[in-house]
Amino acid sequence: MRKVTVVGGGIIGASVAWNLTLAGARVTVLEREPVPASVTSAASFSRATAFGKAPRAYFELNRAGLGELHRLRAGGVPGFHPCPSLVWGDDPPRLEDAAATAAEWGYAAHCADPARTGPPAGVDPASLPALVARLPEEGWVDLPPMAAWLLGEARGRGADVRFGAEAAGVRTDADGTVRAVGLADGGTVETDVVVNAAGAQGQEVAGLVGGPLTLGPTLGLLADLPLAGATDAMLLGPDVSVRPSGPDSVLVRSDAVDARIGTARPCARRLDELLAELVGRAAAVLPGLRGARPERVRLGTRAYPADGHASVGFLDAVPGYYEAVSHSGATLGPLLGRLAAEEIVYDRRDPLLAPFPPDRFGTETPAGAGARHATANATQ
Repeated sequence: MRKVTVVGGGIIGASVAWNLTLAGARVTVLEREPVPASVTSAASFSRATAFGKAPRAYFELNRAGLGELHRLRAGGVPGFHPCPSLVWGDDPPRLEDAAATAAEWGYAAHCADPARTGPPAGVDPASLPALVARLPEEGWVDLPPMAAWLLGEARGRGADVRFGAEAAGVRTDADGTVRAVGLADGGTVETDVVVNAAGAQGQEVAGLVGGPLTLGPTLGLLADLPLAGATDAMLLGPDVSVRPSGPDSVLVRSDAVDARIGTARPCARRLDELLAELVGRAAAVLPGLRGARPERVRLGTRAYPADGHASVGFLDAVPGYYEAVSHSGATLGPLLGRLAAEEIVYDRRDPLLAPFPPDRFGTETPAGAGARHATANATQ
């Protein structure tokens, strides 16, 4: 039985652990926080989508991720909430091209005039442009409950899930093969494979083995706002993004607001100013939010591999070290968990992962990397 240590208890780490136990591996999970999915996963807007993802290989990976979410929901896994997306931007021809490309690739997407089709419930029609993209098969993911369920199932199948446990080193043998993970408290976990699923801390964990992973983390502000009846769609415009977060609440974020945060956590006064701006932007689309007071505020660090794409697979230079780090954890987490487990246990690498090996960070950036399209990557 192969021994595997997963570093990170967010959505990707939880999914890797669960799938490994299903495949018969002996699993240890090290999560330095006291609860799962409380750092990178908790800082995600958590929209599940493949729209606007490029190049084609990355689109296909994300489309498969969305399909995995629908499959798991049908099988009783909690956390995924199907919900259509309504997307608009400052460049209608570009949006129309993105929708046409997605439709050509088999994705449910079309453009329409909301004045003719009718806006979603609660939306001010005047806030919408004459052209929006409708994406009816998307959804959002409540990541902490999903990660907790996956870890609970993994523990029920024998996994050793340790909260408050931090990886501080990796021990290798003479030929560089991973043999153990050292803990910050001085303990050691013997292992055959260590999986880096540490999210925003992924670069630190990669550094323990001299891995080339490079992250470009950014700060993001999220706020849960009360809204009677919430809304029946995700609303994604250039000024603000809004999605349901419960029967009577919505989650809001804004690229424009996040751009004003910078790289340092703002002081309390500055944070209040940013929140007021965020609520104002959201209220311009959903008038029911005027004067709303946030029920919950999160300012977190998002994990962006430097080229904008997932890093998944074994690192050739360090046998036994496996990387599973990606920004779009809400879309990709469950799928990457299954594909990683298949590769680790059965030595079977899915073709979907072929363009995204960890070794690429030690060479050149792939063509088309870092492209930004009709939707903001921070919304996933």
